[in-house]
Amino acid sequence: MDIQAKLERRWAAAGVCAVAVVMTWAAAAPAAAGTPAPGVGAGHAVSRAAQQATREFWSASRLAAAAPLPGGLSAGGLARAPRGIPSPTHFSGVPTVGALFFTTGTKEHFCTASVLKSKPENLILTAAHCVYSSSYATNIEFVPQYHSGQQPHGAWPVKEIFVAAGWRHSHDPNLDFAFLSVTPPAGVMQPIEQVTGGLRLGINRGYGHQIEVIGYNNTDDRPIRCATHSFKFETDQMKFYCDNYQDGTSGGPWIIGYDGLNGTGMVFGVIGGYEQGGDHAWASYSAYFAGPARGLFRQAEAQG
Repeated sequence: MDIQAKLERRWAAAGVCAVAVVMTWAAAAPAAAGTPAPGVGAGHAVSRAAQQATREFWSASRLAAAAPLPGGLSAGGLARAPRGIPSPTHFSGVPTVGALFFTTGTKEHFCTASVLKSKPENLILTAAHCVYSSSYATNIEFVPQYHSGQQPHGAWPVKEIFVAAGWRHSHDPNLDFAFLSVTPPAGVMQPIEQVTGGLRLGINRGYGHQIEVIGYNNTDDRPIRCATHSFKFETDQMKFYCDNYQDGTSGGPWIIGYDGLNGTGMVFGVIGGYEQGGDHAWASYSAYFAGPARGLFRQAEAQG
């Protein structure tokens, strides 16, 4: 949730070509005049050797010691939380949402991610800023329903990362979402969706809804959830109020029609977007899921 100036959504002018990247794949057709649309995605593959190294890297002690990305959350300053906003509840989590562990350089971090219903049944969703800054994060591993050091559904290394070109080139906050494909833990043959269930992806669902938001805070080893409502912050950005959503909740799903028994429903946003999720613990943001999110999801499905 680093504080950064809001960037313009359109990052490329006509005639600018996309930079070719080793092990990068782009499937959507380019925009007119040879200019790639900012929502066109790219898949960054993780080698099998790197996946195995990830399995070996994340010991129980490293999982427990991981910290959220350096954030810019403010205690409030001149801005104050609206009166009467809800507070979150700690709980033991649900199978469809988990902690996403990764490294940047020599530092160990975590965000939040959720399992999606998809054709390959192996896709998860998080915020783009969790997995790509100036380069891709490494040792990325998803632990569904992680709580109190427990891994009830195992640890799932990431094998491919999909972020929009507009995010890679300019950190466009309207493209702060990422789809990741994961591979099973040792001894597990099923894809993750068959193990945990999944959330349906909601595209162009509007800004205002009663929602449940789940995330992994930097203040506890259990996830939090909050029943609140979303609303329009500005074009292509959504917002909700709930107290104490700190660093680490980035990537947490915004769920319509949440079923607390199995963690299902429709995810139509993730904590991220404006100021990479917000600079106050009581106000969180998300990019609005529209055509770019649909296109990137389809690319991830095709490669997954």
